[in-house]
Amino acid sequence: MALVYQDPFEQLQAELERMLDAAFGPAGPSRLYPPVNVFDAGDAYVVKAEVPGVSPDRIDIDVEDDTLTIRGERAVSEPNREAAYHRRERGSGQFRRVVRIPGRLASDEVKAEYRDGVLTVRLPKAKEARPRRVQIEAA
Repeated sequence: MALVYQDPFEQLQAELERMLDAAFGPAGPSRLYPPVNVFDAGDAYVVKAEVPGVSPDRIDIDVEDDTLTIRGERAVSEPNREAAYHRRERGSGQFRRVVRIPGRLASDEVKAEYRDGVLTVRLPKAKEARPRRVQIEAA
């Protein structure tokens, strides 16, 4: 059975979102933007964030201690002012997503890649936090 780390700050954010949905109605699958997946790849944590339509030069990534911050701006081309919307679900504007990582990081080795609207941030674990194989000596 795999252990799943649940960040208390994300749990709080999800609970606040649930209460807002109950009070004002749902605004879609999630108010958190960008949506992320975080997983442990052995020697590093990997964060994948969906940021379609956002140019990589409009995204800033900061790593401090055990916290990854993704900031940027999503611009949506608007029709002229006389256009009448029938549905408007795509948001625009500045965004900021803070993700706590469940371990110590080697922040000077962080790498990021953007492909097909997905930002992938690889956060190597600190040397002392990486798994290592221990050789057994037989007497």
